[in-house]
Formats: sequence, C-alpha cells, structure tokens
Amino acid sequence: MLVFLTGRTDVGQGRQNNEDCYLIMDGDDSIQFFAVADGMGGHNGGEVASSMAIELGKSFFLRNKERLIELSFQNVNQFITDLFEQANESVWNKALENEHLAGMGTTLTLGIIMGSHLHVGHIGDSRAYIISLGNIIQLTEDHSYVQKLVNENQLKAGEEKNHPKQNLLTRALGTDYSVEVDIYHYSLKPGDYVLLCTDGLTRMVSDEEILDIINSCPGSEAADRLISTANARGGPDNITVLLVGLSNEDQ
Repeated sequence: MLVFLTGRTDVGQGRQNNEDCYLIMDGDDSIQFFAVADGMGGHNGGEVASSMAIELGKSFFLRNKERLIELSFQNVNQFITDLFEQANESVWNKALENEHLAGMGTTLTLGIIMGSHLHVGHIGDSRAYIISLGNIIQLTEDHSYVQKLVNENQLKAGEEKNHPKQNLLTRALGTDYSVEVDIYHYSLKPGDYVLLCTDGLTRMVSDEEILDIINSCPGSEAADRLISTANARGGPDNITVLLVGLSNEDQ
C-alpha cells in the first residue's frame, strides 16, 4: 500500500541552528515508523532534546518491533505510551545532570503504519495531518498556550498565529518527570497522504495551501515545495516535513 515516505528538514531563514529532527524507518513492508521532533531550550538544549527523542524512539522501536507486530490494535496504545515515557525519562534526567541543558524539552509526533491502520503518538505543537479525498484533516491538537485560549473561546481560530505567546507550549517531552501523550488512530484509504511537520511549516503555510501543494506536486517534490514556501515567507523557524503517500490501488 505504501508508495513513498520522504523527509526534509531546513534551518529556515531566521535561525542559526536546526533544532528539528526527524526519523524514517521504512525498511519493512509490514510496518513503517516515522517521527518529527522540535526541540527547545537554552544553549544547545533544543538540539540535544530533539535528537535524543528521535534516537530513543528509534532504539525503542528496534528493540520492540516484533512485539509491536504481534500486538492487538488496542495494545498499540501501550506501546506508544511506553515509548514516550522512556524517552521522557531520559531527556528529563539528562537535563538534571547538566546545568547547561536545564529546562530543555522537545515536541514529538510519531506515526506507525501497519497495514491500513495509522497510529499516532503526540506531544507538543508539531502536527500530524491526513490528506484524503481532496480534504486535509489535522489529527493532532497543539499543546500550546494559544490553542488553550482557542479551546476556552478566548481567541478565535486563526488569531493565535499573531499572538505574542504563540511559542509557549503547555506540554512537551522532557520538561517534567512525567509525560502525558495523546494517541490517535486512523483507517487509511488508497490514495491518502500522511504529513508530519513542525510548526516552522504550519505558522507560515495554511492548511489549504498545504493541501494544494501536496495535491499538485509528486512525492518528494511536495516536501521540497512546502519548505521553500515557508522560507519564501521569511522562514523564521526551522522547518521539517515528513510525507507518506499511499497507493491508489488496494494491494
């Protein structure tokens, strides 16, 4: 069912370092594992946190891959929870050990495709989208201060893009000794796309524009076009795009 899985990351126009990180594990037709992370923290803390989250996710997946394949649909939730808890503990402890890394943390949004099922684990304000039948669906909800205001009807949807506290997260990996992860499931259809991205994209490119670009560009070209569009508008943050395309025919 899988046609392609491609990832791109770019430092953007306004940053000297890239604190984004991503992972693609697509060597087995039975399961695909992929993730994006957007780090935060002083000094090089953001880069450390995001790269740790991705490497820890990768090692957890490789250690437990056979377990994951054998799990029932319901127990995938526990697999994702265990992964996030172990990654959170490692990042939290690393920050405690090094005063230069104090307060570091990262977003982490991961996808697992098994057959026609997509499973998503999420914390922070990176996002997972589905592009299906000409529509774009945001699966995840941002764990941010401005999203909280929107949910409480103190801001209208769209106003958060210009809010002075738009960078403030309410939940992230590694910023507390415990972690709460959101988990989503979606039944994929032939022709669907899955998009994981950091907020360097979504703050500069609207959902409707993302949809248009993915529908009009083939495969990896769409990922490149999304990044170039964000950069053309100033690219104030790092930009990471991970795009999965599914066959138009059942296999």
